[in-house]
Amino acid sequence: MATNIILCVIGFIVLIYAADKLVEGASNLAMSFGVSKTVVGLTIVAAGTSLPELVVSINASIKGNASLSLGNAVGSNIMNIALILGVSALICPIVCEKTMVKRDTPLMIGATLLVWYLAYTNQTISYNEGIILLVLFFSYFIMTYIVGKKEAAENPEPAEATDKPLPSNLKSTVYVIIGFIGLVLGAEALVRGAVEIAQSLGVSDEVIGLTLVAIGTSLPELATSIVAARKGQSGIAVGNVVGSNIFNILAIIGTAATIPMFSDKIAPLAASEQMLGLHIPIMTVTALALLPIMKTGMKIVRLEGLILLVGYIAYTVMLIQTAGAAAPVG
Repeated sequence: MATNIILCVIGFIVLIYAADKLVEGASNLAMSFGVSKTVVGLTIVAAGTSLPELVVSINASIKGNASLSLGNAVGSNIMNIALILGVSALICPIVCEKTMVKRDTPLMIGATLLVWYLAYTNQTISYNEGIILLVLFFSYFIMTYIVGKKEAAENPEPAEATDKPLPSNLKSTVYVIIGFIGLVLGAEALVRGAVEIAQSLGVSDEVIGLTLVAIGTSLPELATSIVAARKGQSGIAVGNVVGSNIFNILAIIGTAATIPMFSDKIAPLAASEQMLGLHIPIMTVTALALLPIMKTGMKIVRLEGLILLVGYIAYTVMLIQTAGAAAPVG
């Protein structure tokens, strides 16, 4: 027990340090390359903090555990909005840029609805549909960078009040890489310790899978957004969440769905009745709810953050209460 507690503490410390370096490096790169911090949050930071979800989903798909692969992405998306933005807004109200409200969040909602439709048809996302999702992801990634660079040139962000010159691009890139690696390692240590503690306390593997795995793979997003919120980097905080959700839907689910095309022994990415009837609809409702929250005053204020957080706690309690009666996710 003591060893696992120490592992959790070490993982938490690594997460916070890595998130700090990632935010610092990404923020400096944004200013250096002339793109907004929101664009960096939507692309580089979002892709990096979603690495744990990608690894878990690919491994689960290869091992034939399609429900875990799909459930990890769906559960992480719910957590990203309800828990991560909720906690970040409680720390500091999050300012939402117009492009985020008018373009990126609606695109996230559209991607969510598309995956719901694909999963609903035949209860399976085929490898052809997976390829479509991947094409959409790369198209979005490229479009975000090109449009974001153009918008940043037309409406440059005000320079930060500091006499210190920007560090070199090499140093900022090293910070980003250190942040990515640290986030993955820190999340792994924290999840492993938490799972061992939960098992020693008699918590079922099913409950652990429904809660700790989804939370664990989203810890990089949580750490990064909280650090960004505390530093007043609202663009990175909200861009990280919206970008991660788009990455989870298009890139991770798309990748997991295309894996069966390389081997007949790997089952297609199928969606269970519970996934179609409960978890994907909740993910969709959460995504839809985010847009009006962002539109009110172009901010996510503390009260709205509290509502999101309470909603996630209610969802988690429901998962724990229904875990015994539900079929195992794995």
